[in-house]
Amino acid sequence: MLESLLCQTPEYLACQEKVVTYLADLPQGKALSEALIAGRDFLHLIHPDEVAGVTRIQVREGHGSQNLNDEPLDTQFHAYLEAVINPQIRIGLLADGTKPRSYDDRKVRWSGAGVTGFWSRCQDSFTLEVGPTSYPHCRLDMTRSSLDALKLMMRGLTTYQDPYTYFARGIGVTVVPLTTDGNVYIGKRSTSSDYAGVLNFVSGWATFSPTVQDINFYQDAQRELWEEVNVAMTLDDTNTRFVGMSGNPITGEVDLVFVVQTEMPDRHFQSGQWEEHSYLVRIRSKAEVEALLEYGLLPGEQEPCSVMFSSRLGLEYLVQYHW
Repeated sequence: MLESLLCQTPEYLACQEKVVTYLADLPQGKALSEALIAGRDFLHLIHPDEVAGVTRIQVREGHGSQNLNDEPLDTQFHAYLEAVINPQIRIGLLADGTKPRSYDDRKVRWSGAGVTGFWSRCQDSFTLEVGPTSYPHCRLDMTRSSLDALKLMMRGLTTYQDPYTYFARGIGVTVVPLTTDGNVYIGKRSTSSDYAGVLNFVSGWATFSPTVQDINFYQDAQRELWEEVNVAMTLDDTNTRFVGMSGNPITGEVDLVFVVQTEMPDRHFQSGQWEEHSYLVRIRSKAEVEALLEYGLLPGEQEPCSVMFSSRLGLEYLVQYHW
């Protein structure tokens, strides 16, 4: 409530107007402007029709974010690792997952100046430009106020013509598992997760590697399926479709979205205990999806819920191509 009231203040509206003005000439600047003006928490950046038939996702070295302080950085992939990420690992501010039971704070960043990071497509191959970032930086973006986010966008636009140059732009994966009964299950994020209480499918951060060829979003999606809903399967072009990328216009974070045909019936998702979700709810028709997208209402429930940006893209895909 406090955040929504803040978005109506003269300072916020004046800052928003400046950002919108600067975005006018940027590719997809209009889309970001419309999302900011409407107060939407999602922005679909790559749509299903743009990646139809893609069966291979490649990555190439890009850039990290610019320094939040005034001293400009060399943000090239390995220069950023050596100047920013690795020193924090050496002094214990970040972990790289090499110690037993330790978490890897290194994350993958969508690189490329502008509203949309760099991507390209050639036949069945999709290429994404990535750089290094860290989970604490991603959390900083998620917890920053909308007003402060707009100010940071404005700083990036005036200095680098890039609204997200100072943002982590962390990349995650979201997986929409279809059951053999033709339905999907969505759940509320548990209290121990980022975005607690928000409706989401299977999701998680992409796994970073200093060797970009080892960054594999399909493997990340496969791992998340097993860890979150106990579905063990190998993802390939016979059972998995990459349907695009969606993000949060304020935080800058993005997810690759996959729809997967599993070999599990409904009862598998009805019987388990799920660490990442407080519970799962079945969605089984176009009408139920549309009620969720328009009003935030799950079947049989009266209280509206927020839907994660990437899950929204997955649901919109199901409306168009599944039901």
